[in-house]
Amino acid sequence: MAGWNPRFEAVRRLIGRDDCTIFDVGANIGDMIELYRVMFPRSTVHAFEPQPEIFAALGQRFDGAAGIVLNRLALGERAGDAVLYQNSRTDTSSLLPLYPDSTWVKSMGLRQSAEITVPVDTIDNYCARRGVATIDFLKLDIQGFEPECLRGALAMLGRQAIRVIQVEIITHRKYRRRTTFLDIESVLVPNGYRLYCALDLVGDPHGELLFLDAVYVREAEFP
Repeated sequence: MAGWNPRFEAVRRLIGRDDCTIFDVGANIGDMIELYRVMFPRSTVHAFEPQPEIFAALGQRFDGAAGIVLNRLALGERAGDAVLYQNSRTDTSSLLPLYPDSTWVKSMGLRQSAEITVPVDTIDNYCARRGVATIDFLKLDIQGFEPECLRGALAMLGRQAIRVIQVEIITHRKYRRRTTFLDIESVLVPNGYRLYCALDLVGDPHGELLFLDAVYVREAEFP
């Protein structure tokens, strides 16, 4: 992505500073990193991608780039190892297996291609180890595993040390379980966050909502 995308103007306005700290969880090959470098030219981006082949491509793309911290890690509720289910489209690989009866999975011709073991950390552990006191923007695009990732950030959320959160919510049962607003808001709302806007609502030709990107903010900062 070479230029500014007006779809993200709300995010840029909410963050309101160029020298921000961004967590790109589910970085894939780094297209969003390129966009963040345009949106926030003095930012530090911590990128997380557990798939070895994709992480290698990410490294080739951003090797030596200032302000980019690359981590071959998944983020979840607890540290350790987990099985990652790799699919025929790598951007759909997940810590959750595909749901074989999903009409969306069938229409995409998706199939599982491999199972690999990947390292998992939590946002709280990572921030404590790296000395990250505040995250200005947390982007979660991890194919259904977003609730676990948020539960691994309870200390940061409890201190309201994360300012703006963009979370993908896959409402269709693409994986073993679907994600609901309740799954997300049961973590965020008690810690003082509220829904601000939705950047995308993507549906199928029959009118079913498949997924959306929801943006949450600290209610005290944006009442």
